[in-house]
Amino acid sequence: MRAVIFGVDGLSFRILEPLIERGDLPNFARLRHEGVTSELISTIPPMTPPAWMSLVTGLKPAKHGVFDFWEFTATGSSDVQSRLVTHRKGGKAIWNILSEYGKRVIVLNVPITYPPETVHGIMVSGLMTPGASSSFTFPNAFKDELYKVIPDYHIDLSLEKTSPYYYVDTVLDMTEKRIQLQEHLLSEHEWDFAFLCYVGPDRIQHRIWEDIATLSVESTKYYRLLDDALGRILNRLTPEDVLFVASDHGFVGAKKWFYINEYLHQRKLLHYSESPRLSRGELKRYGRTVAEKLHLLGQARKLRMTYEHFYGKAPLEQKKDVYQPYFRELDWGVTRACVLSSMAFSGGNADIFFAPDALPEEVEELRQVLAAERHPVTGELLAEAVYATDAYGVGPFRPTEEHLILIPRGQVTFHLGLRRKNLWEPLEESKGVHEKEGVFYAWGAGIQRDLQTGPLQIYDLVPTVLHALGISADESFDGRVAQEIFTRGRLFQQEHSGESLVDSKLKRLQATRAAL
Repeated sequence: MRAVIFGVDGLSFRILEPLIERGDLPNFARLRHEGVTSELISTIPPMTPPAWMSLVTGLKPAKHGVFDFWEFTATGSSDVQSRLVTHRKGGKAIWNILSEYGKRVIVLNVPITYPPETVHGIMVSGLMTPGASSSFTFPNAFKDELYKVIPDYHIDLSLEKTSPYYYVDTVLDMTEKRIQLQEHLLSEHEWDFAFLCYVGPDRIQHRIWEDIATLSVESTKYYRLLDDALGRILNRLTPEDVLFVASDHGFVGAKKWFYINEYLHQRKLLHYSESPRLSRGELKRYGRTVAEKLHLLGQARKLRMTYEHFYGKAPLEQKKDVYQPYFRELDWGVTRACVLSSMAFSGGNADIFFAPDALPEEVEELRQVLAAERHPVTGELLAEAVYATDAYGVGPFRPTEEHLILIPRGQVTFHLGLRRKNLWEPLEESKGVHEKEGVFYAWGAGIQRDLQTGPLQIYDLVPTVLHALGISADESFDGRVAQEIFTRGRLFQQEHSGESLVDSKLKRLQATRAAL
């Protein structure tokens, strides 16, 4: 029995279902009719780094240690070091567990997997890999094989400013090459488990959401290419195999800004300086006091450095609104709470950081007023939910400072700008942002047919796949086995014949002795 996880960044039923109904996606339609369909609820917040790491480990961020693209560490009373997050801190990914059981694995382009891990098989790292010159495969020798088969292979694309449809064409080209590598790996190498990742929906939906939402043939051609990649996998599987499709989060169109930092300023929690803007040299000297006063210099650097990673240097010269490093205007001596992550816009959430000495009643007061905040004209609530730090789970990497994570209701996203008269403003055109409702399909041996179930959690994927493979892993998952997706006979069979790690090692030892 073999298993495949077909992971897709940002895949959304908002786009899939109408395209299936139109007949554009025959292979996704096959999954819907022959398997199980469900929403897959993402992490809080539904951001790419924590969501992918929870998807592959079955753990909440407090256990795997990934919360954003950047991590920052105080090195003393006056300095902070920043580190780009390319890999999780803790927890086993599903390919680690299966490698321990002697299963041959293939892992292709999953985000936040650099450097690649030692696995019983082949691994090609994904988003956040430094570049083509790095050692991004395991074994390292596979890199030569990869470039021999696909000389102009792309690990991922930067978010450089280009015309939207030129960028879409580049994503299409990258995807075609990924399909070529997928086919080479599955046909030329032995495997028991494959985790194959495609990132195109996230890339293009951020760029041309309004066009995609019209479902025009031109704007939705990527999804037909993705359906072809899925079909190629289905054609390789036997009646004894299983396939799972999962996305790290969904997508929705945002039509309104909410100026979250200005809101905090008006509530006397965020304070900005009335002095002139600082030069770059002055900024460096001024910024060194932040670690002492609010312990948020790292998050401020995150705003600047994340922008520079995706859009190039000198953000003040290139863009003066969403990605402006607002910490240059803040008075850190009296600021109590602020949002600094530039992911607030594209991620569709606001992660509010509190000063280290924030009192529980201070945090709770803000949570309550945010939950009650309404649009002054329409009366619509701003928040779908406001979560406290406990949403990150319990584990060794739980943040030390308190957070409030604001998930907006409806078509709202966040702007970090200050000195705004109005807290709410319409966007000129709908922008694609993350939402928590992602995509889940299950298909194959022991999976129920033509069934739509209630929502699953992103943490449920790993224990469910292991159960399908008959493996009883002794791990402290935050998710559960989605028993409702299995036929009764298969569920009973797996519950009474699950292979433990000890059983697996004994079998391999016996096989080795027999071979000798």
